Amino acid sequence: MAQLIEQNRIAEPGCSPVTLLRADRGTLLPRRQVVEAYAQVCGASLREARQQWGRAARRADPDRGGPGQVSALAPSGRRLEFVYHPAHLLEAMHRVRLAAGQPSLRELQKRARELGTTPLPRSTVADVLAGLRMPSEDLLVAYVRACGEQGSLIPHWRHAWARAQGAGLP
Repeated sequence: MAQLIEQNRIAEPGCSPVTLLRADRGTLLPRRQVVEAYAQVCGASLREARQQWGRAARRADPDRGGPGQVSALAPSGRRLEFVYHPAHLLEAMHRVRLAAGQPSLRELQKRARELGTTPLPRSTVADVLAGLRMPSEDLLVAYVRACGEQGSLIPHWRHAWARAQGAGLP
């Protein structure tokens, strides 16, 4: 019964499951109505959803204030601006490593040491990549730098981490 209610809540604003799936991918800015439906189904505030959508729309196309693609794409996946959950952050971490040529954990550890960043203990990184624990902000930054991310994208990774960290709390 609850599933039927959820389906009706999605159907009311005209959002199909495929539309919501596309919105969840985070590669394009969805229509505001889609974001509102998504927020409603997830039990989030419509006010907050509208504010978030407005900020994303302005970043996507500052000249027109309209929707479009947003910068700072985690390689071949969700845009970092749309990372709001630990699972999204984990997906972005896997993608950045894949884009770097899938270096071994030993290689990442070596690169971090050469860059002078926070150490990347292989066992800790393995736990993070397995989804067993959330990385610290410093570990995330060291990881993405070891994967070759440019300094200009580091603030986007930090913001994504903060949003995911907030979502991970009860």
